[in-house]
Amino acid sequence: MTESTKFTESDKFAFELVQNLVRSPGAFPQTGKFSSKIWAQLFGMTEKNFKELLKESGIPYFKFGSNVIVDANDFWASQKQKEA
Repeated sequence: MTESTKFTESDKFAFELVQNLVRSPGAFPQTGKFSSKIWAQLFGMTEKNFKELLKESGIPYFKFGSNVIVDANDFWASQKQKEA
């Protein structure tokens, strides 16, 4: 069985959740640098699809070995820009 490059319904929901959280991120980290694995778990989506979200949204990130690291400030700033 081959892995689909399409998002699952739950990940589609998670993408919408991320967009809606911009207005009131509340319990999500506002500062610090976290791996894509942590971000994906926070939003209840797969790490692969979180990385797709980064690419599609133009959210800045950097690679550290095999890890993708995202700064919380960069993440929320880029989400707010999308709303404007």
